[in-house]
Amino acid sequence: MSRRQSGFTLMEVLIALAILGIGMLAVISTVGTSTKTALELKQRTFAHWVAMNEATRLRTSLQWPDIGEQNGTVQLAKETWRWTADISKTVAPNLRRADISVALDSKPDAPISTLIVFIGKPMQGRPNGPVGLPITVPARSQP
Repeated sequence: MSRRQSGFTLMEVLIALAILGIGMLAVISTVGTSTKTALELKQRTFAHWVAMNEATRLRTSLQWPDIGEQNGTVQLAKETWRWTADISKTVAPNLRRADISVALDSKPDAPISTLIVFIGKPMQGRPNGPVGLPITVPARSQP
């Protein structure tokens, strides 16, 4: 008399659990990577806004910015951001270049965004007008 077995063997259950575990690890890894990418994108966006705000401040000033380095901090999105504007001469005598770097205040040596803008010499009693479009330079990826 032969008996018929029903159900799964222990080996089949272990193989199924191993496959399920590997699949779950892949899903968890993907979610972790997506979360990290979203945070980096959020920080880059805010850093770019800080740089654009500083560029606007330089352009709307009634005084031409002095050559050299300017820096400061600003609060945005519950974070303190440190910006540095390196103002330099250009070949055009009525034009200055500003390289604006922005980093988190807690990591000032790791810029998240860099913006290059050109600032025209202000005319009598008028703010510095925008010259061309701002150029966004991607910041170096941090290891």
